[in-house]
Amino acid sequence: MNDIAEIKKAFETVKSSINTAFDLLILSLCEGESTGLQAESIYPLTTPPRYFIGKKPAAVLFGEDRIDVKSWRDVYAAVLKRCNSDPKGHEGLMCLRNKTAGKVRLFLSDKPDTMTSPLKIDEDMYGETHYGTETLLHILCKRILDYTDFDYNEIKIMLR
Repeated sequence: MNDIAEIKKAFETVKSSINTAFDLLILSLCEGESTGLQAESIYPLTTPPRYFIGKKPAAVLFGEDRIDVKSWRDVYAAVLKRCNSDPKGHEGLMCLRNKTAGKVRLFLSDKPDTMTSPLKIDEDMYGETHYGTETLLHILCKRILDYTDFDYNEIKIMLR
């Protein structure tokens, strides 16, 4: 039963990557064509983080729920708070707190004074946000969410 869930998750990841690749191809082919309208593009959170460098987020989409954001820090906050609101996600975040770190700083801590740019996620839980776009999204997905039971494959980012 667990193998089937893993296969389905892998399928969704591959499907999302293929969709992203074709979206990027179409976007690059259409560059230069102007419709006069401000286009908002939607990409899965599973898009390689390097793609988002230099881009501005407008919203995080959790299915039908839309949370407007102004920065990548806001994206990080919206996703971690959604994960924290899920009981299994909260448990996973609590297990990672004070244990998962980069070379210098903890990614999640119970004390904001140990961080350069702390973001309050919950009581006694803060996330470090003093990173660039690519690093922040990599940490969010690969160093935090991959180690919780929170499924982020359906989360989308709307760009301005």
